[in-house]
Amino acid sequence: MNQAETFLYTEFKGKLKKLDYTLGLGMTRSYYGQEGDESYDYYTFNPRIVLHYTLPGNSFIRLNGNISNSSPSLSNLSAVDQTIDSLQIQRGNPALKNFLRYRSELTYELQKGLFYCNLFGAYEYHPDAIMDEKYLENGKIIQTWDNQKNWQWLAGRMILRVGPVKDIVTLSVTGGVNHYISNGNTYNHKYTNWFTTMQLNAMYKKFTAGFIMETNWNWFYGETMSGGENIHIAMLGYKHKDLSLTVGMFNPFADNYKQESENWSEYASYKRSNYIKESSRLLIFQLSYNFSFGRTFKSGQKRLNNTDNDSGVMSSGK
Repeated sequence: MNQAETFLYTEFKGKLKKLDYTLGLGMTRSYYGQEGDESYDYYTFNPRIVLHYTLPGNSFIRLNGNISNSSPSLSNLSAVDQTIDSLQIQRGNPALKNFLRYRSELTYELQKGLFYCNLFGAYEYHPDAIMDEKYLENGKIIQTWDNQKNWQWLAGRMILRVGPVKDIVTLSVTGGVNHYISNGNTYNHKYTNWFTTMQLNAMYKKFTAGFIMETNWNWFYGETMSGGENIHIAMLGYKHKDLSLTVGMFNPFADNYKQESENWSEYASYKRSNYIKESSRLLIFQLSYNFSFGRTFKSGQKRLNNTDNDSGVMSSGK
């Protein structure tokens, strides 16, 4: 079995008054060959565009769009049967083909004094996406992959941050939603996931403190939902010259850590939850020391007249 990918990319950047733009063009060559099966050799073009417009005040809006290429993995291409249990068999699919991923993002950002706001929206579309599926064959459930109809992802996110207040405290809150649409050859699924993250940081002289809390960010692809983590961490650090010490605690106020996954197949669905109560009030220690040795070189900045500085080292920047 042989698989290879080659990618070439070039881009052009320019500016029109308050509009900065980037135009890029890439080309991908994907090759796959397996003994006993026909090989394939695909060429795809991958354009990219970024438009960044500066608005009045300390704010901007940015549009980002690109088309990228996705190739099947070697494990998914292998036609070998792997027995999962007495009823289920996992099988690759040598007929899998490459597919394109279309992605667009829109971002608005505002900074005014201690206040910061970021609004983000994204849409991603995968026609002929390689996704999982299950079907019956001779009394067995076959788990495999195929080029399905399409997969779509819509996302929205807002970040609000205040600080640093008197150069000491910074508070950041993020909230958002993920909506997935998975259209297979034999199934249609929709899944929505709301998530939030809160982060509080403080710094005073040589001491730092922080608290992070986040809910599950889940991912749905094909017929499978892969769950994220619901965690919170408290940290306290001290730094003296090159020495730093950090002490923290994982889930100090709760013992309900869990990570969930689901499969929505009509033939063999499942729902799994992993609980780790031992993660509650788990202590974390980190000790680091930064040191350097050997000769230290002085670098400067190169000027148009190429003049030397007093140390005898030519300036090397502009």
